[in-house]
Amino acid sequence: MNRLNKYWLILLLVFAMFYLQSCHEEPTVAPKPLGYFRIDLPQHAYQQLDTNLLPFTFQYSSSAVCSFEDKNGAIWIHVHYPAQRATFEMTYLPIKNQNFRELMLIDEDFVKLHQVKADNIENSFVQDDSSRLFGKIYDIEGKEVACPIQFWLSDTTHHYLRSSLYFDFTPNNDSLQPVIQYLREDMMQMINTFEWK
Repeated sequence: MNRLNKYWLILLLVFAMFYLQSCHEEPTVAPKPLGYFRIDLPQHAYQQLDTNLLPFTFQYSSSAVCSFEDKNGAIWIHVHYPAQRATFEMTYLPIKNQNFRELMLIDEDFVKLHQVKADNIENSFVQDDSSRLFGKIYDIEGKEVACPIQFWLSDTTHHYLRSSLYFDFTPNNDSLQPVIQYLREDMMQMINTFEWK
């Protein structure tokens, strides 16, 4: 065999060796996606809030603890969920010195403060003419939004109630979405069972 044929034979064997090596499939190494802890939420069950402190009543979660504070004519209602480390902070104000429109605009301004962190702000209206119940619900979406759910309710002449959902820690609303949705259902139960005395 001449030198040129030996050269081509060696080159062909090297090429075949690289080709066969490239056909061997190696496992692809990829990082695992971020995961979140599993969140087990209790079944929805409700109890009636009825106290002489307030001119209204509603149903709230049986897994929540309710407490009250009287601050300069305003009554603060804390509906606290110990297991979720969340609280609906509510403030009841009799409409006296401020009119209904002023209170409503204050709440609108409070919601606007969240626009910096919010991806989207959805709102829906509450209106029941027969029971004189009017209001607005704000769903504030965004990973770092402090209050993902807010609402206000009023009869527009005598009573005004505002509420915001807070967590006892810096929220990551992407991972908390199941909890936020669970608490939103409880909020809707509060609103749907709300009655003036």
